[in-house]
Amino acid sequence: MPRLNIFQAALLAAFLLAAFPAPRGGLALAGAEAPAAITDADVEYFYKNPDPDRVAPIIRYFAATLQPEPAGQPPVIGFLAAVFRKYPNDLDRMIPEDLPLPMLAIVGVSLRIAGRDAKAEAIAGRLEARGAAAPDYSHLPAGLDAMPLTGPTEFDMLWGASFATGDPRYCSRILERFALVANRDGNALDMLTIVRGMNAPADLRWVADKRGPDKARELINVSSALWSLDSNARQHGFVRKVVGDYVAAHPAEPASKALAALAQDYGRYDLKKLFSLTEGPPGKSSVNIDIAYLSRILDDLGRHAGTYPPTFASAGDRQRAERDVSAMSSAFEPIYSNIAGNPQLLLRLALLHAFAHNLDVAGSAEKAAAEFDALLKLTPDDPLANYRYGIFLATTTQGGTAIPYLEKAKSQGVANADYWLGMSYQLVGDKAKAILNLESYTRRVPGDQDARKVLDAVRNGRVDVKEMQPVR
Repeated sequence: MPRLNIFQAALLAAFLLAAFPAPRGGLALAGAEAPAAITDADVEYFYKNPDPDRVAPIIRYFAATLQPEPAGQPPVIGFLAAVFRKYPNDLDRMIPEDLPLPMLAIVGVSLRIAGRDAKAEAIAGRLEARGAAAPDYSHLPAGLDAMPLTGPTEFDMLWGASFATGDPRYCSRILERFALVANRDGNALDMLTIVRGMNAPADLRWVADKRGPDKARELINVSSALWSLDSNARQHGFVRKVVGDYVAAHPAEPASKALAALAQDYGRYDLKKLFSLTEGPPGKSSVNIDIAYLSRILDDLGRHAGTYPPTFASAGDRQRAERDVSAMSSAFEPIYSNIAGNPQLLLRLALLHAFAHNLDVAGSAEKAAAEFDALLKLTPDDPLANYRYGIFLATTTQGGTAIPYLEKAKSQGVANADYWLGMSYQLVGDKAKAILNLESYTRRVPGDQDARKVLDAVRNGRVDVKEMQPVR
């Protein structure tokens, strides 16, 4: 089964509940070409490129990687139930003939939950023909929508269905279950503390001491929903929208406050996942870079250190971010010559060093400027490259140097370039253009109260600019 970063809830809860036993050379870019084999990402992002022809290879991948413990099975069942329901006319070609018995049994369960009863019975017959016991389907829910959400097992089934379809109703059910518990008895704060302490389960005995073992098990079980909602909202737009819409509609609820507070935390990343080595002939091995994982880390860094000063929920979060940017910068140094001709990696490396500069990592500003310059020599009209370089220069108060890049980005329709142009024109003393651009931004984003305060300050001459040291 895919690793923890994809299907989190059941595995996390099992990890936490251990403290409370129940009374019973070259450069290759990952994903740059059609992959030779299925990977976690093919499963996690199946909804972005759904195709029944891809299901049989994914089932084989599940069969080869499925964890022996039961915690690995629910997300697989949910994923397959969703695709079997969606593609009823493609079942025969989606299900390989030569599956091992455990995987064949999971396929049968998934078919039954999908409402494909005849096919599920046919799978039961295949199992019996190979000497296995006939599966008992009587205890299964009538479908994913009818499944009662008692804990992490059901959460993971719904996450599997979510990644198969991108349908928000599955994660909405997880959110509703979390909110039902979080909004009573002062549970939300304890659940938030549980999730933040997930890497040290022994320390969670305080929950049992405070609430008793039975209540502790409930809170830890449902806290896995909070953790997985936050983690998947960082990676998937449809989950992010579900969570964002709920928080906006229920701003005073404890559940919303817990979700918003967790969203402000900087995540925990395994940097070893960024790189892998593909063996080849002597001298021909290649380093593979997982661009999706790199982008996920940079998105998180950008939320916290995209401008100066950075904003983190805790000193520990900031220290972890500083360690991450320093470690990633060091890891990229030996392969920079391979990256230098690749625009998408150059942009990400420039952003990495821009964020590192905002975190006061020495030498990062010079690296970011050099990488942005190299990028724009390769793609001088790239609107995103111009925009991000313009932001970097604007936030380092480089006078008017940001303006040409931001004007080019604005002319190509980049959203929010007008805000940074307003700030940049203010820096060079062009009050009229500063007001013009800030007014344009506030009309388009009327809810940004901070921008309205900036506009008011510029109009009334109450802006105090402190020059920073030039980056080069």
